[in-house]
Amino acid sequence: MRRSIFIRYALSYMLVLLLLFAGLTLYLVQSSQRQVQQDIITGQINRLTRIAIQHEGSISAMLSTAEAIGLSPHIEPFRFAEEPWKAYDLQLQLVPYTAANSFCDQMYLFFPEDDRLYSSSASMPLSRFSGMTRFESTPPEEMAQALRSAERLVVFPAQRIVSSLVDGSDPRMVTFILPLGANPVSSKGTVLFLAKEQTYRSMFADAIDTDLNTYIWSGDRVLAASEDLPVPARDILLPEGGDYSRIFSWNGESFLAVALPRRSWDMRYATVLRMADVNAAVQGSLRHLLLMLLLLLILSVLLILWVARRHARPIEALSGLLSSEEEERKDELSRISSGIRRLTRTNVELTSRLDMAVPMQRRDFVFRFVRGWFDTDEEAVSAAENVGLDIRKKYFAAILCSLSADREGPFDLKQAPFSTLSGMAAAGVELVAMKATLYLAFSDDPAALSALAEMIRQKGSLDGGGCVTAVSAVHSRREEAAAAFLEAASAYDNRFVMGDRQVLAYSDLSSNLEDILPRARKITNAISQALALNSREMLDDRISELMRFLKNTRMSPFAFRMIYNQVIDTLTRDQVTRLTSNHDARDFYDIFSLSSCQSLDDLDEMLRRLCDRLMEAHPDASAPASVSEGDEIDQAIRYIDDHFTDPEISMTAIAESIDLSTARLSLSFRERMGMTPSDYLSLLRCEKARSLLEGTALSIREISALVGYYDAGSFIRRFKQITGETPLQYRRAHSAEAGS
Repeated sequence: MRRSIFIRYALSYMLVLLLLFAGLTLYLVQSSQRQVQQDIITGQINRLTRIAIQHEGSISAMLSTAEAIGLSPHIEPFRFAEEPWKAYDLQLQLVPYTAANSFCDQMYLFFPEDDRLYSSSASMPLSRFSGMTRFESTPPEEMAQALRSAERLVVFPAQRIVSSLVDGSDPRMVTFILPLGANPVSSKGTVLFLAKEQTYRSMFADAIDTDLNTYIWSGDRVLAASEDLPVPARDILLPEGGDYSRIFSWNGESFLAVALPRRSWDMRYATVLRMADVNAAVQGSLRHLLLMLLLLLILSVLLILWVARRHARPIEALSGLLSSEEEERKDELSRISSGIRRLTRTNVELTSRLDMAVPMQRRDFVFRFVRGWFDTDEEAVSAAENVGLDIRKKYFAAILCSLSADREGPFDLKQAPFSTLSGMAAAGVELVAMKATLYLAFSDDPAALSALAEMIRQKGSLDGGGCVTAVSAVHSRREEAAAAFLEAASAYDNRFVMGDRQVLAYSDLSSNLEDILPRARKITNAISQALALNSREMLDDRISELMRFLKNTRMSPFAFRMIYNQVIDTLTRDQVTRLTSNHDARDFYDIFSLSSCQSLDDLDEMLRRLCDRLMEAHPDASAPASVSEGDEIDQAIRYIDDHFTDPEISMTAIAESIDLSTARLSLSFRERMGMTPSDYLSLLRCEKARSLLEGTALSIREISALVGYYDAGSFIRRFKQITGETPLQYRRAHSAEAGS
C-alpha cells in the first residue's frame, strides 16, 4: 500500500514524459534533416559565390589591363615592315602589364592593320602564330576572326593547346580576347589572354572532403570544370529564375545540383554532389541529436523518480498521521481526506488559543516599535495588523501611567470609557522596572491623544486611588518612537515636583535643547567620522569632547538623555554596515535602559560600550597585513594613510598601487568601509587639520598645505562640509573651551 502512491506518480509522470519526448523527437528529426540539407546547400552557394567573386575579379583585372593599354600614349599601332625598331620598344612596354596579370599565363597584343601579334618576349605575324599554336576545338580561322573583330569579351572554353610558345606542363587553357580601350569602335586592337586550367583547379579547391563537380559556364558552354563525379554537365544547370538547387537522377543514382543565377559577362557557376553524401551528413547529425535526446531522457527519468518520491513521501506521511485504525484499508488520499475533516472540527479550539496569544503579541509589537526594530513603515503596519491594530494614522504619542497595588497590567482600551474615542489604535505593556504601564497610541487627531492620557489618569485614579500619567509630545514619524518614550519618561520623572493631579506633558518641561542640539550634532558627526577612520584615539577624544560639552551646559537629566538617544541612533544608522545585521546594535542599545540613567557617567559608559562594539565589528585598517593575504582594501587604506598629505594623491594612484581598476576599487572600498576612497581621504585630512588647529598656531594656509591641499579655499570648503564649521570658527570654539 505504501508503494502505490509512488508508483501512481511515477507512471503518470512517465506517460507525460514519453508523449512529450515522442513529439519533440519527431519535430527535431524532421527539422534537423531540413536544416542539415539546407546548411549543405547554403555552404555550396557560399563556395560558388566565393569562386564567382574571385573569377570575376580576374576578368576585371584583364579588362583593366586592356583598357590601360588602349589608353596608354606610349602604345600605338604601327607597321612592322616600315618601323621594325618599334617592336622592341613595344615588348618593353608590355612587360609590366604581363607581370601584373598573375591569373593569365600568356598575354599577346594584336594590331589588325599590321596583322601581327606582340608579347613581352616576342613578335610574329598572325599566320605564324596560327601555325605554331594549334587549339584543340577552335579552328585557326575562328581565332583569327575573333582577334580582328572582337568588340567585347570573347571567351573560348578550356581546351588542349599544342604550341612551342606555351609551357607543356598544363596544355589545357582558357582563352580570353578583349578589345583595347573603353570604346570598342575606336579600339587600337585586341588583347589575347591564355589562362591555365590548373589556375581554375586551385580556385575550385577547398577543405571539403567530399566528391563533387564544379563548373563555370560561359553562355551555354563549360568554360572550366573540376570533376570528381561521372555526371554529364548538361544535367547540372538549373532553369533561369528557379531555385538555387534541385535533386536529379542519373544512371540510377541521385545527385544534388546547386547553381548561381547568371552573373556578369554571361557567366554561371554550378556544382553537383551525391545525395548519398548529403544523407550521410544528415544521418551523422541525427545520431548526435538522438544521442543527446537519449541522455536527456535518462536524466528526465531519474528526475521523475526523484520528484515522484518527493511527492509521495509527504502524502504517505500525512496518511500515517491522519488515518485511524478503521481506515487502514482505504487508500492514502481517502485517509488524508478523513483526517482533514477531523482537524477541521478542532479548528475552533485552536482559534481560541490563538486569540489568547494576541495580548502577548501586542506587548511584543509595542516593545519593537519603541526600540525602532521596524525598518520600514510597511513592516510596522503589517506587524500591527497581525495583532489587530490599525496604526495607519498621522500622529502617535507615548503615555506612561503608574501602577497600583489594586491593578495588574494595562487597561483594556477597547472597553469604556476608552471606546468613546473613535478612530484610535492603542496598546499597552507593563514596565516592571519603572512600576508603570506604557501605552502607545495612534490617531489622526492630536487632541485625541491628550484625551486618552486624561482618561487613563481618571480610570487609574478610580481603580487604584491615585494615578500619575505622563504623555510625550505628538510625533508623526516612526523613527521618533524612541524619542517619544524618552519624552514621556522625562515627564514621568517630574511627578514628584508637579504632583499627581493632572497629566504630566513633556511640552510643559523647560528645555534648552534647541540651543545645544546643533553643537551636539557636530560632535556626533565627529564621532561617526572617527569610527569610519577606525581611530580609537580620535574616538576617545571626540567622546570626551561630548562629555565636556554636556557638563558645561548643565542641562537636566532628561535633556542629556534625549541628546544621547540622538547620538546613539545616529551612530547605529551610520555604522550599520559594520554589523552583521541591523538588529545587532538594537539588541545592544536598549532605550529602556537609557531612560533609567541618572548621570552623565552612566550614559558615557553606554556610548563607549556601543563604540567598542562597532570597532570590534570591523577590522582595524591600521593593523599590519601581509600582501599575501590578498586584502587589497587594507593595502589601499595603508597607502592613503601614508600619502594623505601628498596633494598629488588620486584615485588612479591608489588603484595602481594595489593593481585594481578605479571602478573596482571604489566599489570594494564602499562595501568595506561604507564610504568612497575620496571620502576616507577627506576625513583623514580633516582629522589631521583638527589636531593642528587645536595644538598649533599655524595659519590656515599653512595647515591646508600640511594636510595635502594646494588651495586654502578648497581646504576651507571641505573642512566646513565635514565639520559644519570653518577652520577659523573651529579654532576659536576650541580655544574658548580650553580657556573655560
